[in-house]
Amino acid sequence: MRRRWRAVTLPLCFFLLVACSADVPTSHPAAAFNGRWVGFFESSLGLLGCPTWGPMLVIFAQGRIDGDAEAESFAMSVGGVVEPDGAIRDGVFRRDARAAAIMTGTFLDNGAAGRWQGASCEGVWSLRRVAR
Repeated sequence: MRRRWRAVTLPLCFFLLVACSADVPTSHPAAAFNGRWVGFFESSLGLLGCPTWGPMLVIFAQGRIDGDAEAESFAMSVGGVVEPDGAIRDGVFRRDARAAAIMTGTFLDNGAAGRWQGASCEGVWSLRRVAR
């Protein structure tokens, strides 16, 4: 009886050990938002030096956003992390490698929208997915 138990148990344990230790690629929970997104930002409140409107291009990959936004006279980078539910965490518009505005909002299946707020300006932004 003991030999039969070993004959079944040892191969089973070996199989489970190999199967559980296999390198299985896992995707980020927010990977459903992966793709190229385009849209705009605009000011709703601010001083004369605030940008009024500008286009945005964002690449979303594995839970991170990375892209560019252009104002009338300067360019900014856009970055941040997106939670699995689509909420932006640590979103920021950067100008000359410094944070210019905090970005908040939510990504959905094919659209994203939110607000941004800087020291003297604030406004809204909106994106649409154009490619996965």
